Amino acid sequence: MGHARAGLVRNALGSLAIVGVVAIIAVGLPRLNRSIPAGKPMAAGAPYTVGARVSVVPPGGARLDVTKTRPGSQRGTVLFVIGGVRLVLVVTPFDGTLKDAAGRLRNKITLIAGNQVAGADRRISTGQGVAGMRGGYTSPGRVGQYAVFVAHDLTVEVTASGPDAAVRGLLAALEHSLRSVTFRGGP
Repeated sequence: MGHARAGLVRNALGSLAIVGVVAIIAVGLPRLNRSIPAGKPMAAGAPYTVGARVSVVPPGGARLDVTKTRPGSQRGTVLFVIGGVRLVLVVTPFDGTLKDAAGRLRNKITLIAGNQVAGADRRISTGQGVAGMRGGYTSPGRVGQYAVFVAHDLTVEVTASGPDAAVRGLLAALEHSLRSVTFRGGP
């Protein structure tokens, strides 16, 4: 009986140790994850490579949200946060026209419940000379700006959204970022 009882005690202690480790993992890791900031400050005026040979200079004061950013060699996504404004750039392979890309982006925007495109698209170009289209949209409690560029079998979709006053306050900086979109290899 002594051996059996010692074995039971040893098994019980081992089981408690395993439960303790699982509890530490279940509670401790999420707490540790929440303590690590998702936002990384960006160097003012420095270009950021979104992916697929495309870069952008984010507005001053932008923070990179590392949880929503996925650079890659064929495509890429980046999320910058400036105050209450979210600036998202998505680079994907694309073999259509600028008109096709603009229609696709407007469709993506309006598929989100409550979003409405406001007005007609306007022409824009990057500092590199890549032609694009831009426009605005609204959603409950927010407004947005969008732009799209097509070059080198890639499309760059840009959306900026946030409270009306915050977006209006960033319009000049957003314009500067749109002009800074660069496709390595030229227009």
